[in-house]
Amino acid sequence: MVRIFLSAGHGAGDPGAIAGGTTEDREMRLTRDAAVAEMRSRGLDVTSVPDTLSLKETITWINVRSRRGDVALEIHADAVNNLNVRGASIFYVAGNAQRQADAQLVLQSLLRVVPGLPSRGTKPDTSTGVGSLGFCRQVDIPSMLLELGFLTSAGDRALLQSKRKEFARGLADGLQAWSTREAQRQGMTPPPPRSYPVISVKINDQLYNNQGILVNGNASIPVVFLNSLKIDPSKVANFPKVTHRNLEYIKAVDLQQLDVSIKWDNPSRTVILSAK
Repeated sequence: MVRIFLSAGHGAGDPGAIAGGTTEDREMRLTRDAAVAEMRSRGLDVTSVPDTLSLKETITWINVRSRRGDVALEIHADAVNNLNVRGASIFYVAGNAQRQADAQLVLQSLLRVVPGLPSRGTKPDTSTGVGSLGFCRQVDIPSMLLELGFLTSAGDRALLQSKRKEFARGLADGLQAWSTREAQRQGMTPPPPRSYPVISVKINDQLYNNQGILVNGNASIPVVFLNSLKIDPSKVANFPKVTHRNLEYIKAVDLQQLDVSIKWDNPSRTVILSAK
């Protein structure tokens, strides 16, 4: 199975940019962890690079473990003196048209899910202040560096902190699409998406046939069904969720915290919910 390597920028004790009471290192770790969880929920083989490594050690760590068909991305947050500068950008090795197309794919996948994030486009690594990027040039497998906005921008910072799940989903979408594309280039078969057993859902006596799924034995319902239970989606913002075929699902049992009665009818494979 092809793998995705995801690295949070800095590490090894380097906080990176500091602004708004937080650090680049902290925000990238939280976002990386959320993206890894999202990708694993889809059945993707994703590897999180240890945070104790320097850039040089990160590159070596990936090179030792990577193989044909794998891809690697490192995420950062930018910083400038002008606090009004905003937006995400992605860097690829200069002169590689194929990698530029991949960069566009990853960036657009993120922006599609986080529409409030401005785009600063795809850029060759030679356009950076240092002239080139080690992560783009020294990693053996296809690799890119993505700036998820500016930590020094109050708007970008607030968006990253309040829409972490959306950033994770956008990253997962982009990396899944890029990984599939790279696997096909290498003549490899990308892994099929994970499938889940289908179940029915009954909410306040309304039956929805084959609309739920079983995730590791847990009955899960589409998040959009929360409206039928008169639950504000913001109340479940921090609940674990699974994305399957472009829909978000939440474990039914978790809704007990919101005064929802949960029952399971085994013969009909139906989860029954009602507001208390």
